[in-house]
Amino acid sequence: MTAWPRVEELGESACPLSHRLSKQRPLEVHIQLFGAGRAANILTVRSDIGLSFVELARRQQILQAAIELLAEGGCAAATLSLIAVRIGASKGVISYHFDGKDELLAQVVAHVLADAGGFMSSRVTAVTGERVKLRAYVTANLEYLSAHRTEVRALNAVLTGLPPAADGTPVYAAAGRDAVEALAALLEAGQRCGEFRPFNARVAARSLRASIDAVTELLRAEPTLDIDDYADELLSLFEAAVHA
Repeated sequence: MTAWPRVEELGESACPLSHRLSKQRPLEVHIQLFGAGRAANILTVRSDIGLSFVELARRQQILQAAIELLAEGGCAAATLSLIAVRIGASKGVISYHFDGKDELLAQVVAHVLADAGGFMSSRVTAVTGERVKLRAYVTANLEYLSAHRTEVRALNAVLTGLPPAADGTPVYAAAGRDAVEALAALLEAGQRCGEFRPFNARVAARSLRASIDAVTELLRAEPTLDIDDYADELLSLFEAAVHA
């Protein structure tokens, strides 16, 4: 599952309760992952602003260890104690940099989504024409999944391992909806300019997203899966289905 995060650093005048500054704690960064307004899903994590090179390096080391443990054994395996063992430090070192496991997991989600978003958006926005954008969208998604298997497994471990919200809705449930809506918008743009034939864009978007998202588990079961061949076949199917 891939989404496009929007990152904002909010000042006190914009959001009085969301931006705190102290000598012990750097600025907080609020990452709006999906949705908007009151329906938005927002992660609050510490900003790297003001940290020394050594502090930045240590935070990155902790984050990488968490990603590896999440990919290997899920949320249960990514305890602060095991992360400390992995990096050869005390548990207190992790607590100095992160306010517990919840913040660390939030940082994992923020890191992977921001990395994936940058990787894919640069490829889609670099081309023109909705048909070419669709091809770039599919290939960029699959290239990222293939090249960043550990990070993607870690992300999925967090998203599927967290308990649902109080109303029973899975955490980040809006992620799938937003991904489908973004893809449907691309398909509808292609219909308006005559590149794609008339069809239900949301049905097509759900089908294509499901085919892309399935690759994560396919790669786990078949590590030698030929991603390029998969992408070519998937594109052949969907291009034949949607082209005018």
